[in-house]
Amino acid sequence: MILQQLINGLMLGSMYSLIAIGYTLVFGLLNLLNLAHGEVFMFGGFIALFALTSVALPLWAAFLLSIAGAGILGLAVERICFRPIKGQSQMAPVLSTIAFGIILVDITRHIWGTEPVQLSTGIELVSIKVGDLLVSAIQIVILIVAIALMLLLDYLIRSTKLGAAMRAVAEQPTVARLLGVDVQRTVSMAFVISSALAGAAGILWALKLGMADPNVGFSLGLKSLAVMVIGGLGNVRGAMVGGLIVGMTEVLTSAYASAILANLVVWLILVLILLFRPSGLFGSRLQVEGSR
Repeated sequence: MILQQLINGLMLGSMYSLIAIGYTLVFGLLNLLNLAHGEVFMFGGFIALFALTSVALPLWAAFLLSIAGAGILGLAVERICFRPIKGQSQMAPVLSTIAFGIILVDITRHIWGTEPVQLSTGIELVSIKVGDLLVSAIQIVILIVAIALMLLLDYLIRSTKLGAAMRAVAEQPTVARLLGVDVQRTVSMAFVISSALAGAAGILWALKLGMADPNVGFSLGLKSLAVMVIGGLGNVRGAMVGGLIVGMTEVLTSAYASAILANLVVWLILVLILLFRPSGLFGSRLQVEGSR
């Protein structure tokens, strides 16, 4: 049933969007990629695993802990990988984030092993059936939380002082500094917010699978990078819509064609975008989307 597949695609795409937004916020401000972002997403699921199993926290508390823990990791990435070598080389911070991500994966595997670990959520596995449409409680939770987070971020970028500071720094950091914007603090907050969203996506992904997987960061991080390019480099709304498009296209291709083709469809869309609209579906740069 196509409605069932659209819901599945919306759920998958919303998680792509949350991860891609994190890449987008950092790239929009610094013109640099945080390639540890996929591993921060992965680690968010394991923070939830720790909170639910070792500390026996309720799911809502585990969710908040995942967001907070991932946000702290984002701040660590900014302090360790970007701030000390700012302005020296564009490749150095990018390469250092790769090293940070590898360390994060190694820590995860040392603590929890190399295989996926089952996640006990405490949510009763009930489903709502309307005709041929079957939606589980987990799917409802994932959709509501993911969409709420995207709407909250859109409001923050467009309607708050911090959002205005981010747009100003993305456009002209020197001018923003002269106007009284604390550029360093704004950049740090962007890393915290982007990684917090990745942590949220990490626990949502773990809820979707019913397990935390130490090997998922690279593959989903790479797809979310493609989503960022498809939506428009540095464009937050582009990342949101691009993720939903990619997620729904992937699910529909898997359902009505082939699972192998579903893995290729993301890269086919990316190639077509680069050929016919290199700036992405919504144009590039954080300040462009913020000023519309």
